[in-house]
Amino acid sequence: MEIGVDIIEIGRIKRACARKNFVYRLFTLRELEGIKGKRSFYAHLAGKYAAKEAVVKALGTGFRNMKWKDVEILNQPSGKPVVILSGKAKKVFEEKNYKSIDVSISHCREYAIAFAVAFGGEADESGQPVNHERNGSDRH
Repeated sequence: MEIGVDIIEIGRIKRACARKNFVYRLFTLRELEGIKGKRSFYAHLAGKYAAKEAVVKALGTGFRNMKWKDVEILNQPSGKPVVILSGKAKKVFEEKNYKSIDVSISHCREYAIAFAVAFGGEADESGQPVNHERNGSDRH
């Protein structure tokens, strides 16, 4: 299991949206369609941005050699966010033997934050989980 977290200023996302192609370079049409017309559009967009960052941190890669759209954050009818991986992000997920990724998103007036957990994880040749000991103590 691995975790990732990210926080972003909503105003920063709102200002970035003024730049040509920013939104379409980072977000899929399905992501945008899901928040279109929402009163707090920029807060939701910032939440999706933070969630993407949290997911790639949980994967242990950041966005090196992958596209922002390789991590898609959609919502179930209940509003619960769901992570959909494609491209390089999906390849890393499979190579590291993860089973699933959950994400939680929250926002207030100024900030959006997201927390991601990748379940499962790396295994050695025998299929046993890799031991991630640090300083002689087990990681829990």
